[in-house]
Amino acid sequence: MNNLYDDGQQKWPTVLGSNSLYLIVLVLMLAVSALVFGLFMLKGMDIVNATNTEAWLIATLVMEIVVIGIPPLIYLLASGMDIKHVVRINRAKGVELLLVLGMAVFGYFIVAFINLVWYSILSRIGTPVQPLFPSIKTGKQYILAILAMAVIPAVVEEFLFRGVILRGYERFGTLTAVVVSGVLFGLLHLNLVNLPAIIFLGIMIGYVVVRTDSIFSGMLYHFIQNLLSISFLFLQEIVQGSLGDEMAIQQNIEQIPPELLVTTMAVLGIIAFLCVGLFAACVSSLHRITHGKERVRSLMLGEAKGFSIKEMWPAIVAGVIVIADMCVRIVEMIQNVQL
Repeated sequence: MNNLYDDGQQKWPTVLGSNSLYLIVLVLMLAVSALVFGLFMLKGMDIVNATNTEAWLIATLVMEIVVIGIPPLIYLLASGMDIKHVVRINRAKGVELLLVLGMAVFGYFIVAFINLVWYSILSRIGTPVQPLFPSIKTGKQYILAILAMAVIPAVVEEFLFRGVILRGYERFGTLTAVVVSGVLFGLLHLNLVNLPAIIFLGIMIGYVVVRTDSIFSGMLYHFIQNLLSISFLFLQEIVQGSLGDEMAIQQNIEQIPPELLVTTMAVLGIIAFLCVGLFAACVSSLHRITHGKERVRSLMLGEAKGFSIKEMWPAIVAGVIVIADMCVRIVEMIQNVQL
């Protein structure tokens, strides 16, 4: 049974507040991303060119902080909430963090396999296009990438989704809160190619935050996932540099020849299958040792447990925006086949 914070006077993020915050962040992200991309194009800067990597990473770092980090902080401060209490700024035990680390490492290969399977499905519709990501060729760029793509996102995105949005939806129960916050997390990335994997990641992060009652567990999980992705990209660049241009290494799924995609899926499937057992062992152990630690919020005075359109309209508007974006990407996939 969940332990509840029973004081009806305690202020918590509301569903309307969480949904409104989500819509604001989504609109800001779209607007700022378009602005940054436009500035790069205006200056004739190729995002994937290694010479522009540092500028792209710095822009990403600033955007993460301003667009994703600041709005939830303003919301909590303006609402007079106890940030430490609401966001779960609590210490996690060393053994808990170790198990979360194991979940993140083993889960990475499960996520990679989900990505590959989903890509294969999308390939039947058109030609999926991976999000642009700059080349990371130097140690300086690698460190900056870790800061901009792993450290900062792990802090600000967890603060938003597991610190605020998950708390708002806890009104409907832990399971609903974890799943909804995970789905919203995946949709905000506006990444059709990796959508199922990101949703899975968001749900698992929500689970460890609730079980350990610590936002730091979620930040660790998130950081490790992104760190592994960045590290593999950097390693590919190093290997490519040592082999020379004569032997090309595929840096993302869309560069894998169709005849090798099935083989790649089979190999990664075997690795993922082996990791599933280890991942499940970590989850089971974490669930056991955190028994009784989980604490969710109770209803505030005057707060009802059911859904209402008044509270959900910002999420509905955000959903329409995301669906429209996904439709545009699907049309682009189909057009890529026809070209």
